Amino acid sequence: MPLYSASLTEAARDKFFGRGELPTVELKQPILRSWLRCAELGLDAARPSRVAPLERTELQMFLARHERLRRLCRPELDALNAEAHETGAIVILADAQGMVVDAIGDIGFAGYAAQIALKPGALWSEAAAGTNAIGAALAERRAMAVHGGEHFYESHNILSGAAAPIVDPRGVVVGALALAAHAAVQRVHALGLVRFAAEQIEHRFFGGGAFAAATLLRFHTDPAVVGAPREGLLAFDEDKRLIAANRRGLSFVQRDWCALDVARLEELFEPLRAGPQMGEIIGTDGRRYYGLANTPGVCRARPTDCPWELQDICFEPPSARLAEHRLRDAELSAMRAALDACDGNFSKAARILGVHRSTLYRRLSERAGERAR
Repeated sequence: MPLYSASLTEAARDKFFGRGELPTVELKQPILRSWLRCAELGLDAARPSRVAPLERTELQMFLARHERLRRLCRPELDALNAEAHETGAIVILADAQGMVVDAIGDIGFAGYAAQIALKPGALWSEAAAGTNAIGAALAERRAMAVHGGEHFYESHNILSGAAAPIVDPRGVVVGALALAAHAAVQRVHALGLVRFAAEQIEHRFFGGGAFAAATLLRFHTDPAVVGAPREGLLAFDEDKRLIAANRRGLSFVQRDWCALDVARLEELFEPLRAGPQMGEIIGTDGRRYYGLANTPGVCRARPTDCPWELQDICFEPPSARLAEHRLRDAELSAMRAALDACDGNFSKAARILGVHRSTLYRRLSERAGERAR
């Protein structure tokens, strides 16, 4: 069911909201899952809660906190802005909770969007705004298109949106990029645009020498793609343990984010030939790729070259050592508090903290060892 069908969606709404039945045939499964999540939250499709933006002072503080995210995404925002102007849409950047950070595009639709609080400081998570492209993409951790009646709230049926989550090299969702417009015109290419833009942003996380101390593998089945945003990226530490990746890289080796801090280089590939020239790379499963492995070296990058979330780590002054110990103590306290709140359930605590289960377990062990010494 790739395209939106008004008749099928109307039938799905009648089944779900009118008769309490599941429209498994009439509705795309990701949309149905979103409807179910909204229903479990107690949302009423006919009576939406008001999506109220932040007050001026709160908004200024919020935007200041997310300035690095805005800078990181600026090239893609500008590129999508040109598309938005031509098609009567707006491009939206939201944070990991679904709060709008930036919204630019067609002046006419932008004015209308502001009336329905589709503007900076407004929260568009599923819990706040029902099924919508931003909220669903963040909840599903995948690119999502929500058109017309697929929105949970009836008042949002006049909207059409496509959004993609932005995932950092550690698998943590840091935001979402979206295109929103009036539902009168269905833009079938919007989903591909935001998905590609998100890939470009995620690719930039690995630039500027941020992983100069790691073995960084760039690879793809097509040699022409190596070096481009669609390449697979895997980073390994000095012990050849996987510490960072992009989604395409994990997909190539048939792993997910749980492989971070667990999988090792020799488990995934035959011995690599390091060097500046591209060559053939063979996986332990026999699959063949083209790529190159950049071995660890001295990082000559400037702070402005590195991904925004790594600058404080890579360019820490010597005087920060005491602060580092204090941060480690605070981190240990936060991890223990999360575990206590989840009755010792590592998986739930890891989701709350925004890390992986194996990472939480390893960090707790390391911090406990440091405190014992």
